[in-house]
Amino acid sequence: MVHEMSNRFGAALVVLTLLATGLACQHSVGQVTAEQPVSCPVVSLVPDSSRLLGLLDDIRLLGLLNRLQLSTEQIEKLLPVTEKLQQERAAAQAEIAALQADLEKALLQKRDLLVADKPVPADLDKQIAALQSRQQAAQEQATARLGQSAKAVRNLLSPQQADIATGRYEARLQAQELLEWLRGLSDSDFTEEANSNAQGLADPDKGFSEQILVKMFQTVRKLSAAEFEKQRETYAQQLAPLYGSSEDEEDQQIAGAFSHPHMADLLREKLKVAGEGAG
Repeated sequence: MVHEMSNRFGAALVVLTLLATGLACQHSVGQVTAEQPVSCPVVSLVPDSSRLLGLLDDIRLLGLLNRLQLSTEQIEKLLPVTEKLQQERAAAQAEIAALQADLEKALLQKRDLLVADKPVPADLDKQIAALQSRQQAAQEQATARLGQSAKAVRNLLSPQQADIATGRYEARLQAQELLEWLRGLSDSDFTEEANSNAQGLADPDKGFSEQILVKMFQTVRKLSAAEFEKQRETYAQQLAPLYGSSEDEEDQQIAGAFSHPHMADLLREKLKVAGEGAG
């Protein structure tokens, strides 16, 4: 079994689809049977959670900003870049929402035909498939565009800040934790776990076969405590790509955070607090 590491900081990927919520019929326990009919409550006791979700988003984004420790100058430069990302995200959402509306109409037509037990025209099925393809393509294109635009954010961050924003810092920590854990195992356990982790982590496209990983684990295990202390960061850096993302995925992670509708306002609040502190 591959050793489980601590979860990376979730800087959430770009969400471009609009979510719809509704009431669902519920039953108390187990499967629905003839003796246990489904109960659909007339009144939902669950309040609107949009405010709650917004607060949770704020806390997640503020956690990232606090870790980044942005300077006043950085915040001032990030504000127009963030506002541009927000505008791009809103435009993409509007485009996808329009496609979803067309798709919903076509699906409703098919549903009505099926309810009436009438044949569904081939043209309607083709229309639905085409709309689904267009929606998927629009999502992928918008995500790629936002990722490209997010490079402007990356350029305003120090290397250390970029590592935090992209998850590279956490990837190195995960790699380091793995190496330290393997060094602390007994000989018999090490052999089993080294092979298991090598199998689970191997990625030939990134230059890591199972054999290369096992050899690295064995080399690191043989180091003295003093040698490992000196070389730990180097080995963790080598291993980190197996826990990290591609550069495009990293840019999309940055876009996901800085295109969020709340981010510009949070940056302004940070700027205000910094100004009050300086005064």
